[in-house]
Amino acid sequence: MDAVVVNRDGGESVFAAIRSLQQQEEVNLSLLVVDNGSDPGERDRLAAEKGVRVVAFPRNLGFAGAANEGIARTRAPFVLLVNNDATLAPDYAARLAARLTLDERLAGAQGLVRTADGSRVDTAGIAWTDRGEAVPVLSGASASAAPAEPFEVAGVSATAALYRREALAEVAPQGQVFDDSFFAYYEDADLSLRLARAGWRFACDPGASARHEGSRTGGRTPFRRAIWTARNRWRTLFRNFEPRRIRGSLGRLLRADLAHARQLGWKGAALPLLVWPQLPLEALRFRREPRRLPDWPSAAPERGRP
Repeated sequence: MDAVVVNRDGGESVFAAIRSLQQQEEVNLSLLVVDNGSDPGERDRLAAEKGVRVVAFPRNLGFAGAANEGIARTRAPFVLLVNNDATLAPDYAARLAARLTLDERLAGAQGLVRTADGSRVDTAGIAWTDRGEAVPVLSGASASAAPAEPFEVAGVSATAALYRREALAEVAPQGQVFDDSFFAYYEDADLSLRLARAGWRFACDPGASARHEGSRTGGRTPFRRAIWTARNRWRTLFRNFEPRRIRGSLGRLLRADLAHARQLGWKGAALPLLVWPQLPLEALRFRREPRRLPDWPSAAPERGRP
């Protein structure tokens, strides 16, 4: 198994992530860190880490581009992507590897990713709302109320997900697993949909536990993050869903953008002005996509009582 961590100025969090990967049990794990132009001091510390291969770039390739670089430089049948602010329980990788080994229909699996203090669920996978938004499964629910048994999800979050390389190769033209043009955000939702269109499935194993600090990198630039998220959501929709599904939900899709714009305060007025004029071109870009989905993926299991 190969593990890939994308890093940009992760500070002590990235070293905690590395420690948790080095402590994985019952798996033969090779660790690669792809550094996106971090502070020179941090890059020197990474280079000094024993048992860690570091590929350093002088500029920020974004999560999508850096993850692609990492995947391309590894060869194991399974590849584990882990955020630079996530830590894994020692049996996390082994549990997910067992899940993919037992069910050859699975392209990917993830565990129950909790908030930093462990009390709440950060994500148990990817689900879709009727506003065409990819949202984290069970987000905000009490971790103790999460299902005990593995369950199917519409997609997995690259926060801490194990992928089957065979499946990735099937949907990766010229080796581009994630769409580099996304830079960051929605790249894992888009990948999950492309894999689903090819007949692959996904699961969450709640017995595999991780913790996620959240927004270690993206939280520094909230406005830019909102623009990238909105832009990439539309790219994901046009690529993966039939045009009639988008036309039939257009009002709700646009209202989702406006809701996010309001959360930005006065700066939010720029979001539709920057994103919406590009929508016709984005639709044309993906007009020849085959086998697009007729509807939003089915919902994940309901959360238990908080």
